[in-house]
Amino acid sequence: MSSVSTRKVRLKTSIASAILAALCSANVYAEEALSEKKTKKIEKITVVGATTNSEITPTELENYQANDLGDIFRHTPSVTIGGSLGIAQKIFVRGMEDSMVNVTVDGAPQTSTLFHHIGRVAIEPELLRSVQVQAGAGEATSGTGAVGGAIRFKTKNADDMLANGEQFGGMIKANYFSNDGHKESVSLYGKVTDSIGVLASYVNVSRNNMDDGDGEELYGTASDQELGFIKISADLTDNQDLTLSYEIRKEEGEFGKQTNWAPLKGDPLFESWGERETLVLNHAWYLNSLVNLETTLYQTESSFKRELFTWDASIQTTGFDIRNTSDIGDHSITYGVEQKVDKVHSSSYEEFGGVFDEKGTVTGVYAQDHWQISDELILSFGARYDAYELDHDGIEANWIKVEGKWVVETDANGKPVTSIDSFSTDKQDGFSGNIGFEYSFTDSLKLSAGYAQALRGRQVADAFTVGELSHNENLSAEDVENTELGLIYNDGTWLFEASAYLSVINGVVFDKFKGREGVFYENIGDLETNGIELVAGYQAGDFDVIVSYNHNNVELNNAPFVWPDANDPSGYSTVVLDGVDMSAYEFGGLGNSAADSFNINFNYDLSEQIKLGMSYNHVASLNDIDVFYRSMELEWVTQLETINKPGYDVVDAYITYEPLNNLRFDLSVQNLLDESYISHGSVADYGSITGYENVVGIKERGRDIRLSVSYKF
Repeated sequence: MSSVSTRKVRLKTSIASAILAALCSANVYAEEALSEKKTKKIEKITVVGATTNSEITPTELENYQANDLGDIFRHTPSVTIGGSLGIAQKIFVRGMEDSMVNVTVDGAPQTSTLFHHIGRVAIEPELLRSVQVQAGAGEATSGTGAVGGAIRFKTKNADDMLANGEQFGGMIKANYFSNDGHKESVSLYGKVTDSIGVLASYVNVSRNNMDDGDGEELYGTASDQELGFIKISADLTDNQDLTLSYEIRKEEGEFGKQTNWAPLKGDPLFESWGERETLVLNHAWYLNSLVNLETTLYQTESSFKRELFTWDASIQTTGFDIRNTSDIGDHSITYGVEQKVDKVHSSSYEEFGGVFDEKGTVTGVYAQDHWQISDELILSFGARYDAYELDHDGIEANWIKVEGKWVVETDANGKPVTSIDSFSTDKQDGFSGNIGFEYSFTDSLKLSAGYAQALRGRQVADAFTVGELSHNENLSAEDVENTELGLIYNDGTWLFEASAYLSVINGVVFDKFKGREGVFYENIGDLETNGIELVAGYQAGDFDVIVSYNHNNVELNNAPFVWPDANDPSGYSTVVLDGVDMSAYEFGGLGNSAADSFNINFNYDLSEQIKLGMSYNHVASLNDIDVFYRSMELEWVTQLETINKPGYDVVDAYITYEPLNNLRFDLSVQNLLDESYISHGSVADYGSITGYENVVGIKERGRDIRLSVSYKF
């Protein structure tokens, strides 16, 4: 492919909305892989919410030497990452936390949280084939519980690594980070037979404590990560594909008590261990226009253990998704069934004393039709039915230490001193629909609009707090309504895009901590997100520049708070409020407000061997955010306080040099200007409030010069 053609691909893949709306394709790689098999087809049309979707390519990840979630989504307007510590990073899509987003790796969902101060998503950028972000509720094929959208990570296979005509190969890669660590990886891949390929990778990352932009050490940010990955892909027949992948990822380090807060020097650190294993089987059978069947089976298990609290927990998720696409006349209909079973296991000894399990099952049936009414107009409509069920079993016990081991205390008769805490929720189920259209005024100018609903029932609880849970018999399911409008112009040289959206999650469910009463899930109001995204791009030969602007507002409306009131005979009164800004400290698990952002992304192919680029991201200030709504209910404080989120400017740059086809050198600089800042996705700085001096998020790393060399053989 010529450098000019490469640049055109880059322009179109950098802004995924242009791909999805202009080309009606959600997977460029899949199209290329299937070009020689004309009988094959993947459901790839997206209409509802297409203009604010985005896709991240391996080229972007390699250029900037992505190492964590913050690096992966660094240039994605609708996504904010909180925290510079990998194990504590959280994803916010349009201000909503990833617990409200359907996150999958090769179709396997990453579910719930192990500990509310750590993140629930961990992925190695080295393995990624693509990252697709669906912002907001979308079409019926989006998956269960996608009230805030969906993020789909897809991993590489042997064919992605092999050059034309190669049967076997390998790649070794070494990275050095000036702030502060190193990374090594080795991959082996090849064709065992003409129809079977194997990819195996090992990645090791070791980081010391980082420095912020002021040169101050970020205490408690050192960690070690290891990852092993193997993927077998097979062409069973001319029209059947099968892939089987297994991944194990481990991370350990000494972190603060609240891993997403910044510990002070001298504060105790606690040894912590996190692990995730994922096994995925994908089968595709492309028989004819009526039978284009895709089946996904998966099991993923995450665990977390730390010295603090003598506590450990795990979450296991198993399930399947079976979908078929039938082309009937002008209609392309995708329909299927999926089921996901989450099992949370948590055990603690001295402090909490108990063994607790929750099992949540959700079953969904869905159908989505894309109707090509005319050459200019596509109409999309669909519906899905979801049913949620949950069982909770707990054994509270009085644990004592005998000969260095924790055992359950027994009474005089030798019987364990325990109490049972078990309940089941009523089934929460319902239908949700969507409708949208895309109209092409010309080949370059398209208008799209969509309305989508989604439903989410009771999820398994945070594994850390499941033992403190009180049952709420009146809890109802969440339902979301999302409306989007988008206009795109893309003639291959110029790109303009404007998108607007409004999303409301009615009766949003929140872990409303009740102090000594423990954890209590409630419907606390309506979570609204609204905003606009603007994109402009230009591509000429070996040069492109893309400019984007993102405005998002996320707030809680119709929210009742019970506050102390000396004028009321009961001593309390209920205040119903609108416009409550999200803050990660007291609304963790729901959302986090971020200010307007402006981004410029520039790429230039100096020659066939040398490519360079630069990105500038400006985030405005967000001031006078009211906080302590829940703390007033608990009578921890007597009045609301305000906090500020200062703005920041971050510049990144890269240059790549490939003197040979099998040898590549990369130099990238993250935070070139050494900006000292806390991401708006992190816990804000509460240090100005008396008694809350230690509540402050971890600053982002300062300037980080990254050098890497990779060699293919």
